[in-house]
Amino acid sequence: MGRPKKNTPTAADVDMLGSLLAQISDLSKQADAIKTKLKESGMDCKEGALFNAVVVHQMRTTLDSKKVRLMLGDKVALCERTSETVSVRVNARKAS
Repeated sequence: MGRPKKNTPTAADVDMLGSLLAQISDLSKQADAIKTKLKESGMDCKEGALFNAVVVHQMRTTLDSKKVRLMLGDKVALCERTSETVSVRVNARKAS
């Protein structure tokens, strides 16, 4: 399953990644709270000193995969596509 190793990450790299992801999480929560405030305000636009926020309303159509599978049965495989993904999971270590 391995790809050639180009460089070896250090423990400090892993700790930095965890720290950055924690900061991103905190910032995302703050941003989401402000977005919710903007959405619930009923305003379409709000000007700041540096930025402009616009609340966008749109209709979105999605495909119900369960219903498609029921309708197509065995033929659903003709419409499926498989691709490989690689991801990194970071979790806080438990104190020992």
